[in-house]
Amino acid sequence: MFRNQWPWHPDRVPDGLPLRQSWGWLFAPDGRCLVLIDTEDWLPLLPGGTIEPDLDGADPVASLARRVLEESQVSFADPHYLGYVYDAQGAVYGGTGPCARARFTARITRIGPAAPDPTSGQTLLRLLAPAHQMVEQFDWGEQAHQQADAAERFARDDWGLRLSPEATITQVPLTGVSE
Repeated sequence: MFRNQWPWHPDRVPDGLPLRQSWGWLFAPDGRCLVLIDTEDWLPLLPGGTIEPDLDGADPVASLARRVLEESQVSFADPHYLGYVYDAQGAVYGGTGPCARARFTARITRIGPAAPDPTSGQTLLRLLAPAHQMVEQFDWGEQAHQQADAAERFARDDWGLRLSPEATITQVPLTGVSE
């Protein structure tokens, strides 16, 4: 369905390489991750987006928190940097050249009622799925498997989450999830 060829780097973004986006592998308490579906183009997406210095102070975690809340009404805690993917062309920015797209993992603390994203105006579908199941389901490729491995390892080892690779993929109710 959709496979990008951005190489995965499990280390810090090199000096001089612009960091343009911040995306997250966000884990629910049951060990599944949040994935969003763009209902106009039917694209599966990790939550996150463009870093906007005037809104986020160029802080990728602040950008991730803002974008996740705007597009999915999800709040998170304990963000942890995993690495970045290298985009040689920056095509989403009009071909501005090489850039990095950071990847984080974090624990979901709240899933509120669905609402339109103020940027796009659309209400994205919210799914919960085991990380590797979503990589396979959406054909994200080997680099996404490497990211999912890193995110799952941290979730298991540092947060003590029990991961169930065979759990079902479910849609988050429009009303959100109450505690």
